[in-house]
Amino acid sequence: MTSKSSYVGAPVVRRDAFEKATGTAMYASDLFPDDFLWVSVLRSRYPHAHIRRIDTAKARLHAGVVAVLTHEDVPVNRFGVFVKDRPVLCDDRVRYIGDPVALVAAETREAALEAVKMIEVDYEELPAVTDPISALRADSPKVHEGGNVCRQTSLRFGDVEGAFARADVVVEGTYTTGTQIHAFLETEAGISYLDEKGRVVVVAGGQSPHRDRAEIAHALNLPPERVRVITPYVGGAFGGKDDVTVQIHLALVTMKTGRPARLVLSREESMLSGTKRHPAIIKMRTAASRDGRLLANEVEIVYDTGAYAALGPAVLDVAIENCNGPYRISSAKIDAYLVYTNNMVASAFRGFGAPQVMFAMERQIDRIARRIGIDPIELRLINAIRKGDVYVFGNRMEGSVGIYDCLRIAREHPLWRERRSGEGLEYPWLRRGVGVAAGMKGYTIGALPDRGSVSVELRRDGSIAVSGSFTEIGQGVVESVAQLTAELFKVPVGKVHVLFADTERSPDTSVTSASRQIFLAGNALRKAFEEVVERVRDLIELDTGRRPTGVTFTEEGVVAGADEVIPLGELAERLESRGLGRTVIGTYEVPKVEPIAGTLEIPHLFFMFGVTIAEVIVNVLTGSVTVPRVVAVIDAGRVINPINFTGQIEGAVVQGLGYALMEEAKIVNGYLQTKDLSTYLIPSSKDAPEIEVIPVESYEEEGPFGAKGIGEVGILSVAPAVVNAVAEACGVEPTSIPLTPEKLYWLLKEVGVVDKIRGAGGRLE
Repeated sequence: MTSKSSYVGAPVVRRDAFEKATGTAMYASDLFPDDFLWVSVLRSRYPHAHIRRIDTAKARLHAGVVAVLTHEDVPVNRFGVFVKDRPVLCDDRVRYIGDPVALVAAETREAALEAVKMIEVDYEELPAVTDPISALRADSPKVHEGGNVCRQTSLRFGDVEGAFARADVVVEGTYTTGTQIHAFLETEAGISYLDEKGRVVVVAGGQSPHRDRAEIAHALNLPPERVRVITPYVGGAFGGKDDVTVQIHLALVTMKTGRPARLVLSREESMLSGTKRHPAIIKMRTAASRDGRLLANEVEIVYDTGAYAALGPAVLDVAIENCNGPYRISSAKIDAYLVYTNNMVASAFRGFGAPQVMFAMERQIDRIARRIGIDPIELRLINAIRKGDVYVFGNRMEGSVGIYDCLRIAREHPLWRERRSGEGLEYPWLRRGVGVAAGMKGYTIGALPDRGSVSVELRRDGSIAVSGSFTEIGQGVVESVAQLTAELFKVPVGKVHVLFADTERSPDTSVTSASRQIFLAGNALRKAFEEVVERVRDLIELDTGRRPTGVTFTEEGVVAGADEVIPLGELAERLESRGLGRTVIGTYEVPKVEPIAGTLEIPHLFFMFGVTIAEVIVNVLTGSVTVPRVVAVIDAGRVINPINFTGQIEGAVVQGLGYALMEEAKIVNGYLQTKDLSTYLIPSSKDAPEIEVIPVESYEEEGPFGAKGIGEVGILSVAPAVVNAVAEACGVEPTSIPLTPEKLYWLLKEVGVVDKIRGAGGRLE
């Protein structure tokens, strides 16, 4: 008899790998219910306009059309997680290109698309505000009646003025980051139908079936029990499906027609109407002493949330919390603004507000290092926070803090130690640079209520079924949950069945975001295991009159008190026969502290950390940047599955490279110019560098088997590492991303690099 197990930390192949690789996995966009209606959406032609009249008469008469729906058909025509400011279908106004105005449900796709063009909307075009700084002015056109400030926060900690007065070095800059589009492989998609109980069922790609159900029920004025949401495999999300997308529209069509419905957005429609990463303007002024100690940081943050709040209020909090980086800074002054404009809607995107401020702070750190004349990693090591330190907001870092170890490993890496080498560059107009940056972000949702539940069923055949509302968006949560279950119950991982993301069958494990599902679901699973142990004690007490103190799960079964081994299948039968039940629910509530006044979710108790080293080759004649190598050193807690871990970080790195160098959503006067993947460029396999991922297993005591969140950490420091490498290579100081060839070319022109090479006839002077 043995109790050993080896599932946590093992490179177990994901159970969905084969069906996804062979194309047999079913996504929402693969579903075609019987007798369904095709749904098409009429969207706004203008960034900002008053709706005088909507005439649907011609569309209703078009052959094959079953229904045309407008705002008059919506019982409660506003939704939103933080602010219910977003119409299901626009009534009085449209506020951005992509705003939905009407729905057509038809027997064929062609009929739906043709009928949408027949809807006549009489618009009175209104002045559009597309610059967030202009939007803050009192005389700016108002996106909403209450004004253009969606949220504003001012925080002060320590003696900021005194710190700047005694500083030896002060560095300041204004940094801008662009609008990034999620560009997931599967666009927003879903189906809906009425089940045998008369409930409306929505099967759609999303990140929170229970929250989506609440939004649908609210908009349709239904009790939640009359709505069921199922989330199948999702073809990528990255935060872009954290908000409601097609769910309410589908449910509305089915409720009005009694027919199943199907809605799959085209790529152009997805890019127009889908949420984006918040573009940002960040002013930062940082003080340091001659020996490299950071003394104070003064920050102004302006995030453009677009036409509606979406998840922007929480995104702003994350920006505020992380704008000082993973460093000991005792004094800070932070003014932060979330601003409405008539641009696209901005909301959740991997990193959730942290990558923007990380770019600014890590550029500041490199500039301070050059001013002082100190190695950039040494400067970061001097200031790196440690476990037990008090952070700038006065909160003690109680969870695992691995940033110092990440920096120490990065310092010793050959790519960093040999960064001065310029060998191997074939032409004199090529410059090589190596840059570094650090990053941090809280996982879980901080001071906001954060709890999740998981159910565990012991089956009579000796297998275990685990159920939760976590969604499989490509990150591998299903396999990781299976591994945690196998580790706890000492069963083969193949005997663990995972049922996920169905409000009818899965308890609410909360949203799959904030890099927290393994932490949340894993801890809820641990609570469920403890409940199973108690039921085993109850069973033995009923059978023998003695309550055992020790209950041990082994590969052969359960040992409770005596030497008797009860196989799992037999245990399930005995629990059921004794009326104890063989299904339990475990609920975990994330510990938290009171929020800082003026914030929603600051501070977090648990943080993820990482360091990126990036090598770049810059063609100074064209401004193009290639990235041959990236090293990602990640504070991972305990790694549950090395394959999933590495894949997550590699994907985040490539996404970060797109953010740094090429992903530029061009919005001109509120009109999106980059409507497809031929104009909005994302990295391809040919752009992906050699990526080395190094885990630092810091062990999170509160996490399941020491695990912590890692979904977002891989992207946080990529862009500043790349830009710091470019600065090192060329002697320029970029302040804006994406750092496109055009932007870099003109920076190089300003410092005379291009003219020097051309003047030397192609030879370096």
